[in-house]
Amino acid sequence: MDNKINIKNLSARSVVALLGMSIPLAVAQDDSNDVLPPVMVITESVNSDSSSVTLLSGETITIGGIQEVRDIQTALPNFSVFDANNTRMPKFSVRGLRENSFGAGQSAIGMYVDGVPYTDMMSRGLSLYDVDNIEFLRGPQGTSYGAGAAPGGVLKINTRQPGSVWGGSAGLGFGEHNSQEYRINASGPLSEQIGVSISGLHNDRDGYITNLATGSKIDSRETTAGRLQFVIKPSEPWAIRLTGSTERYDDGFMPTYNPLTDAGPYKVNRDFNGYVDSDVDSFALTADFEGSQFDFSSVTAYRNWEQDLQQDFDFTAIPVVMPQIGFSPVIGVSQPDVEQFSQEVKINSKDTEKHNWSIGAYYSDRETDNVSGSLYPQGLIHPQFGQLPGPIPDYTTASMSDEDSALFWESDFLLSQEFKLTTGLRYQNSERSINRSNSSSSVSGNDDWDTWLPKLGLSYTISERDTVFANAAKGFQSGGFNYYGGAPDTAQYDSAESWNYEVGWFASWNGGRLNTRAAVFYNDFENYQVYRLNPMNPTEAYMVNASEANSYGLELEVEASVSETVTLSAALGVVNAEFDSYSDNVLRGVLGPNAAGYEFGGNDINFVPEYTANLAAHVELPWNLYTNIELQGIGDYWLDEANSAEQDAYTLLNARIGYKRDNWELFVYARNLTDENYSNNALDLRYMDYSNPAAPSPAGMILHIPGWERTIGAGFTAQF
Repeated sequence: MDNKINIKNLSARSVVALLGMSIPLAVAQDDSNDVLPPVMVITESVNSDSSSVTLLSGETITIGGIQEVRDIQTALPNFSVFDANNTRMPKFSVRGLRENSFGAGQSAIGMYVDGVPYTDMMSRGLSLYDVDNIEFLRGPQGTSYGAGAAPGGVLKINTRQPGSVWGGSAGLGFGEHNSQEYRINASGPLSEQIGVSISGLHNDRDGYITNLATGSKIDSRETTAGRLQFVIKPSEPWAIRLTGSTERYDDGFMPTYNPLTDAGPYKVNRDFNGYVDSDVDSFALTADFEGSQFDFSSVTAYRNWEQDLQQDFDFTAIPVVMPQIGFSPVIGVSQPDVEQFSQEVKINSKDTEKHNWSIGAYYSDRETDNVSGSLYPQGLIHPQFGQLPGPIPDYTTASMSDEDSALFWESDFLLSQEFKLTTGLRYQNSERSINRSNSSSSVSGNDDWDTWLPKLGLSYTISERDTVFANAAKGFQSGGFNYYGGAPDTAQYDSAESWNYEVGWFASWNGGRLNTRAAVFYNDFENYQVYRLNPMNPTEAYMVNASEANSYGLELEVEASVSETVTLSAALGVVNAEFDSYSDNVLRGVLGPNAAGYEFGGNDINFVPEYTANLAAHVELPWNLYTNIELQGIGDYWLDEANSAEQDAYTLLNARIGYKRDNWELFVYARNLTDENYSNNALDLRYMDYSNPAAPSPAGMILHIPGWERTIGAGFTAQF
């Protein structure tokens, strides 16, 4: 059944010690103008004196480095990315907020690409190419960004824009598993008023997971992407940008490991190899006006994302119905189609000595059609009629409409030469509706949620290179409806609100040769949104609300220019996150009021690593050689709400050595050099066994999604 079925231990103390080694490299502050050379991992963003902001340099986003959104993991403290659908649907975990592995619920962070908001949790798995920088602003940003109400923050990806002269770049790479990658970009002026940029990417890779039933590698990946931009300057104050992009992902088996039936994370038993195909198209019109009194910007965008997924969801190599054990082969099916329209406008005052302000409006409309469920290709065993011939579909069809509108304002007041006060307010209204049906029920519903989201911040400038700040802001995630949920009263989940507090300190030492950021935070969540798998059908999920939850922690970032040839960077995030009060009433309804296993109050929030750490060195060597070495440390985290299955702490080692001269570069790289085995996500399927009403059943399983194994390759890039 290889063809598609056509249907619609790096410990925390070790990391801290390594961080400590880099801090004493420079201790005396002065006001000289030396700056850090290009760094491998982390640089501090400009204009970040009143919030926690980190900037990833575009030089790190390259072949063998950061290549897709999931690779940002641990480069930012307390920021983790978990795989879903072959990494094509990355899920973020930020400061105790974690997103679900399905499309239900609201995102924990806002995400922008060149000013275009990505308002859903499905279509954010884009490949990163021709990127200038990636910026992450922590905490709610709803008073500054239309898609910024989410409590985790805003992730901004900025691509390179056309310049005043023609230029470009090209790159190619080859590696293990027959991997190959090709990149190209060219940009420049067509006239004095029009500039153009065109860029493209293609990569593919054979699988590294063996299907023991066939002896074949089944998790192949192929990506083709392109972007075309026109920048038009009809007159001096105006700049208009037209952008179109497309991405095509053709993947095989979605890496999963069943400890009960598979030989290991990379040796599985399946009678159906599976596939995941995704298509996304984006179009945007951006208009910027730079006036003498204020600046104006408008971003109009349309995006369409669709996916066709089928995977072996009996997780065995048994191809036939076996009545004697009540077994039927089953294929999980998911076919979401998302259309998104958004409009965001903003007016900013010109910088003044005493008062600066911005005001904006935002609207987004998202329509999602989804078919998901199970397909029984060989039929089913009916308790009354015996074996029924296949194929038999058991699908849920859902159409969902999400509309968000918001008005937002933020002002900065310079109270004195040292003190700056930041105030802001946002009003948001979110409307949700659903029409959903399956073989047993149908649900139609609509509702709306609105809220006011204030922000208050204060910063104190100790010196030109030394600032402390404090912020308090309210975050919001709209309520909504489940693709699955049974009766109407369980189909709906409520909005989540949070108060997010932060105190931090920025400092620059030795004339900018050492930059540091330290912050502590506390988040208080109400109706924290949690996803659970449908115990009757693991291809579907539903959302519920944990009444109360909280998280707190600290973050440290250090970047040091040790000499003209050596740059070090380090990041450490530590977090504690737990459910204060949480009962899964949907699961209680399935298991019965006398069962156990649906009370999770007092447990740690799963998929929140105890710490994330990053230590990197960039060294310029003689004869135009250089090397980059990076350690990523990820602390323990729970794989389930019951806190009964855990991923132990692990360490990833990445390395790169290259020869760089003039406008070209030749390099070799290694990702996960020590070939560390770890689970980058997991699905809790233990509630499917009803032989013991005290769920989760020890006889059940947690389905693991293994992280990528070691990859070694080489590449060449050139600029022209």
